Amino acid sequence: MGFLQDLRLAARALAHSRGFTAVAVATLALGIGANTAIFSLVNAVLLRPLPYAEPDRLALVWESAPFFGLHDSPVSPANYTDWKARARSFEEMGGLETTGYKLAGDGPPELVHGAEVTAGVLRALRIQPMLGRIFRDDEDRLDAPKTAIIGEALWRRRFGADPAIVGKTIRLDEDRHTVVGVLAAGTEPPSQYHGELDEIWTPLGASYTARQWNERGRHNWMVVARLKPGVTLGQADAEMRSIGEALAREYPDTNRKVGAFVAPLRDHFVQGSRRLLALLLGTVLFVLLIACANLANLMLSRALGRRKEVAVRAALGAGAWRMARQFLCESLLIAAMGAALGVALARSTFGLLARLAPGDMAGLRTLSVDGRVLLFTTGLAVLAAFATGLVPLVQARRVDLIDSLKQSSRTLAGSGSTRTRAVLAGAEVALAFMLVIGAALLMRTFANVRGAEVGFRTDHVLTVGIPRWGGKRPTPAEVTRWQGEVLRRVTAIPGVRSAGFTNHVPIVFKGDISGVNGEGRASEDGVQARSRAAGPGYLETLGIPVVRGRGIGGEDVDGAPRVVVINETLARELWPGQDALGRRVIFGSGSSAPVVGVTRDIRQDGLDKAPKPEYYISTLQAPFHPGALAIHTSVEPASVASAVRQAVWSVDPEQPVIDVFTMEQILDKEVSQRWIQKTLLAGFRGE
Repeated sequence: MGFLQDLRLAARALAHSRGFTAVAVATLALGIGANTAIFSLVNAVLLRPLPYAEPDRLALVWESAPFFGLHDSPVSPANYTDWKARARSFEEMGGLETTGYKLAGDGPPELVHGAEVTAGVLRALRIQPMLGRIFRDDEDRLDAPKTAIIGEALWRRRFGADPAIVGKTIRLDEDRHTVVGVLAAGTEPPSQYHGELDEIWTPLGASYTARQWNERGRHNWMVVARLKPGVTLGQADAEMRSIGEALAREYPDTNRKVGAFVAPLRDHFVQGSRRLLALLLGTVLFVLLIACANLANLMLSRALGRRKEVAVRAALGAGAWRMARQFLCESLLIAAMGAALGVALARSTFGLLARLAPGDMAGLRTLSVDGRVLLFTTGLAVLAAFATGLVPLVQARRVDLIDSLKQSSRTLAGSGSTRTRAVLAGAEVALAFMLVIGAALLMRTFANVRGAEVGFRTDHVLTVGIPRWGGKRPTPAEVTRWQGEVLRRVTAIPGVRSAGFTNHVPIVFKGDISGVNGEGRASEDGVQARSRAAGPGYLETLGIPVVRGRGIGGEDVDGAPRVVVINETLARELWPGQDALGRRVIFGSGSSAPVVGVTRDIRQDGLDKAPKPEYYISTLQAPFHPGALAIHTSVEPASVASAVRQAVWSVDPEQPVIDVFTMEQILDKEVSQRWIQKTLLAGFRGE
């Protein structure tokens, strides 16, 4: 009963000092809100258990390919087949490969991220669909009827949450697939690329020929496995390393430098998030300390004005503990209100956090204020209440009744409490100064990096994704005609100066890695280079200088002699001190092409990355459909986006058009998501 009375008195006192209460609550709400928001992120990424049965028994099996510079390298189909036949540590093993589908019919065409999976993946994860069933083994072969499983989000967005979707057919690319199941949100198989949200799954074996199953040089699978009961991760890892060594002896041409190892599935979701999140949490705790120091100073100032009140209550017989409870109740009420407002502020930042977080950070979709977050926030509020209420509490216990009743509050304010206030103010200033200095250095770094020379045109450039994945691939002649017609219509748009196709625009995708060698080069060891496809006009559109020879031209079509354009770094790696023009680049398949041009090095990988060895092949000679279009404009790039979409759809009304961004937007996102993170981590390491 006494405590409730203290709460009522505390509430009455705070209501009487509304200005002080508002400032105190707002101060604490900012500190607690920031901590709640970041802890929600920590909770979603690191603490929440994986949405699968017995997640500790789930693992990923990777190839190790140090010659690619990769520790966890994708797996070849033939190696997977041998692993599955020889490994005894797993009760189930399956493979998946990320892909994309053009979903047409019953609405505008759209590109849907998905994956081809073996039935073993779904069994290993013990996925139970919310509707229908998972794939059967007999559906995982080339001659089987085409089936598909869709995710809950796509089911609701595209199909209106129709419960009768199971058994219906949908058109993916040029093929009709029967929907056999729907997966609940959050229970999907892991994506091969962390930031991607897969929404459709099809049987992997249904698209693989016998020849493709036997390929060892094609590394593009992710392998999921479930440990047998009683088998440890270390035992499974030792077995897979032994199997990898055996395959290296049996297939030296393809597996000489390829090993195998096992890693926990959770590592795939967490990746490098631990250190970044720890740093962010430490930073916002720092902010909370400043808020508490500020609030403690405010409460001390308020307590000094109430010393006569305290003295009167003490003279009337109120004990020290009773007066202490009064101050603590006021602090607890302020902290409770600050925590409630802080939670609301944290919830409002979830969308911003999801946008600013690294694209490969898992768990962003599950950001929420759950019981663990509320417990954390409650703990912060209680600690803040005691931290801010401690100083006035101590001062209250030092009250001299006679002196306090005789002296004015002004006189009292000049007593020993002045030193306490000075210490609090000094600590607050010091903490704030450290944060300001850190922020200033970060902003300076941001400005320097954003202004770094990337080597290609960034202003007045629009990039448009036009993928055509999966399904029946067009012939080279069809690709050539399609590219030519799209380019003709896009370049006819007022304000468009030039355009060119590529498979990936800079920064967005780092490029595929492949081993190449140079004709006449003494070393037998190849050079790991990034490969890109470029159509006529692409290098000119991005303003990538050709320092020797020529770029990719309209004459480099299917049927014409294959050519390659390389950057300066690759030229130095293959033929140091020599002219690369006219020499032949030898690809991993054994084929070769003459160098017709050398480009200046550009920062394809990001503003903080040194240029890598790279080469370009013609999109008109490449065995795939280009995935993106770069457009140089004389007007604001975004102003022609709608016209570009219409131009593409006028050639193919079912062609998805995605990821329409200016190059400036891409660079800004790269800086905010990558460089700042790395700068923070470098500071955390003391570099």
